Amino acid sequence: MSSQLILVTGVTGFIAGHVVEQLLRAGYHVRGTARSAKVALLQKTNVPNLEYVAIDDVAVSDFTEALKGVDAVVHVASPLPGKASVEETMKTAIEGSLNVLRQAEKAGIKKFVVTSSFGSVLESSLKASFAGLNFTDSDWAPTTHEDVLANAEDPYYLYFASKVLAEKAVWDFAREHPNVDVATILPGLVFGPYAAIFPLPSNVSQLGTNSFPWALINGTAPPMAPPYIVDVRDVAKAHVLALGLGPVVQPESVGKKRFLINAGIYTWKQAAEYLKVVRPELNIQDLDKFADMPGPISTLDTSRARDVLKFGEYIDPQTTVVDVADALVTVSKTW
Repeated sequence: MSSQLILVTGVTGFIAGHVVEQLLRAGYHVRGTARSAKVALLQKTNVPNLEYVAIDDVAVSDFTEALKGVDAVVHVASPLPGKASVEETMKTAIEGSLNVLRQAEKAGIKKFVVTSSFGSVLESSLKASFAGLNFTDSDWAPTTHEDVLANAEDPYYLYFASKVLAEKAVWDFAREHPNVDVATILPGLVFGPYAAIFPLPSNVSQLGTNSFPWALINGTAPPMAPPYIVDVRDVAKAHVLALGLGPVVQPESVGKKRFLINAGIYTWKQAAEYLKVVRPELNIQDLDKFADMPGPISTLDTSRARDVLKFGEYIDPQTTVVDVADALVTVSKTW
């Protein structure tokens, strides 16, 4: 148990909500950032050991008040593609990460856990996921800003690019500041139920990656995507475990505390087949309507999380699929 105060950015986000819940269960005190319009609503929840501070733009806002008394930072906030222009998306991802790190380091904070993505290791958008390769958390996507502009119409590419360029900026910062201790978490595609202590999504546009299983239970096949799957609760678990890791001497640790987190490979066709059995009341499309994978599926090597984080067992994909389906049915009834 710990009485440390942890700052969590983007506290109402899908992953961040579970990070907060698990930190509180582990005995930490948590301060979450959210936009001003949300803070007043959040404060009404009155959760013990959880407080909020308004940060309206993570890329430029002053974090002075937010960082007071903080022992470590878990930076989760990140833009999703399609919500803003390409330039704004990239700025929020990259400058948002650097703004938090710069101000926190100046405030004397040394411990950081940052949310990245499996997209940071892929060679290029979807193609590398279906090339029969094996990716480790020592691999890096060779994405450049020029590549982003050339692929601006591809939402997958834009999301992966924002993640890899932001994470590279984080590790560059770590090299320049050997007093800081950084870990990054690289989850596969994240699904699962919503954190209980925060407001639920109020419409389909707020579902994030859960829009894929939402399509599945409403009679359509989700868009083609890499069939990696990890439960949001396991992603939060990885953040908390990384926070508890002892420091490693920099700069030798730069890039070493980087952890791919993924429960396995599980296609939407497999998910549909299973849900037809355990949730027959759902409107699942006929199995022959699901497209085959366009190539041999590449694997994600999660051995570093096993060996260094001591991660243990993952929530199995079938449990995740059922839990997210049930959660989405419940959420939709509130709309």
